[in-house]
Amino acid sequence: MGKSMNTSDNREEILKELKRQNLGSKPKLSEKREKSFNFAAFIMPVIYNIVYGRYFLALIFLGLTALPHIIDKYTYASTYKSLVIYISIFTVILALFSGVTGNKAAYNARNYRDEEEFIKTQRFWIPFIILAIIAHAIIIPLQINGHCNTERMLSLFEAKQELKRTIKVFSKQGFKLGDNVLGESIPYLFQEYLQREHDTDIIKSKSGRNYKIIGYYQDCGSRAQNTYHGEKTACAKVYLDVNGDKAPNAAASKENADGIEGIRNNTSRLNDTFVLYIYNDDLAPKEGSIEEYAFKKFERK
Repeated sequence: MGKSMNTSDNREEILKELKRQNLGSKPKLSEKREKSFNFAAFIMPVIYNIVYGRYFLALIFLGLTALPHIIDKYTYASTYKSLVIYISIFTVILALFSGVTGNKAAYNARNYRDEEEFIKTQRFWIPFIILAIIAHAIIIPLQINGHCNTERMLSLFEAKQELKRTIKVFSKQGFKLGDNVLGESIPYLFQEYLQREHDTDIIKSKSGRNYKIIGYYQDCGSRAQNTYHGEKTACAKVYLDVNGDKAPNAAASKENADGIEGIRNNTSRLNDTFVLYIYNDDLAPKEGSIEEYAFKKFERK
């Protein structure tokens, strides 16, 4: 019985090979198989396209993955957010294209005897697809957190620039914070150039950010006079709510990220309120703070 089945199988293989040779090439992939979706090419577009020789497509995916971590050095918070959204949408569309065309590209890239052999070889990818889905489920939330953290640190930089422009207006008009402006009046001085929010101590900028400025020094120096950027010669402390009225409206700190260097891919999401110190010529973070880290990472010279 077993011998008869083996003989039958061998006969079918021989007939298939003869048919292939008579055709002069391998059989054409069926229309149904050609149009069916290839999940390996969709979930793992870089690896799958490299294996089957679509190197240009694989390079595009690698470039799209790296792009958000390059543009954060050359863009601002609102632009960064929009670009990341567009890049993500384009990546998904390209991955769908990879999945739709994956079967045809893979079949043409190898010398398969027939469609049946192609289907058997594609089963090799099943465990890798499962692992890739699990990896994506872990990585994507971390990437979202990372992009949110980057956006907020870029917003902090923009907020600093906005307040610095206001300080320059004071300088041109002859004001020197601390010299001829009492500490308690510093918030009221800023409200002339930034809109006061009703009768509260919140000052709202044109960009929608909330500033809470607390004056506490009558004397004030320059940033250069204070090596540690603490409270020694600062005129006032400013709380910058870079996310406006949206949650969480709580102070960000170095402690609310597990490992500052890995913040962009960290499980912790930064809160949206930062602290800076106001000087006559600039604003500065406290040494060792997350604000200082953000400026080192994103401030343009």
